[in-house]
Amino acid sequence: MSRRVLIPITLVLGLTLPLLGCGRSARQEERDATSIEAMLEQYLPLLARVYADGDIELLRPYAVEKELARMHALVQDLADQGRYLAPEFKSVTVEKTHVWNNSNAFVSTLEVWNVRLLVLGRDELLAEDLDKNYRVKYQLKRSKTGWRILFRAIQE
Repeated sequence: MSRRVLIPITLVLGLTLPLLGCGRSARQEERDATSIEAMLEQYLPLLARVYADGDIELLRPYAVEKELARMHALVQDLADQGRYLAPEFKSVTVEKTHVWNNSNAFVSTLEVWNVRLLVLGRDELLAEDLDKNYRVKYQLKRSKTGWRILFRAIQE
């Protein structure tokens, strides 16, 4: 086929396939956004506990092995310095959700935390930042049980 014929066919298919149900519907997008937000509201208080007591297993239902290992390394690094974080999760607002292939998602959030840095074993306060806003980016993967975190990064 010539290029002249392919361009109109591609254009027509691109405009009609979503109408025929081949694209993601607004209902699917809303359902995914709602389930992602619900997962984050369960995950983030557990993340605070992990920073405070180091029990990475709390995150296993929500994060893949690579993210669990990354979190373990962060907690261990603080412990090696004789410190630990005692964060308090306050709220999350999902600002943007982009799902593709019905199994992957990028999510941008605004999270509010109270963060305290303490001396390990003495609970002496080293630093405190209350009502701190963090913009956070997530990469997620859908699993049989729901969304799982592949990567979480605080934006500077």
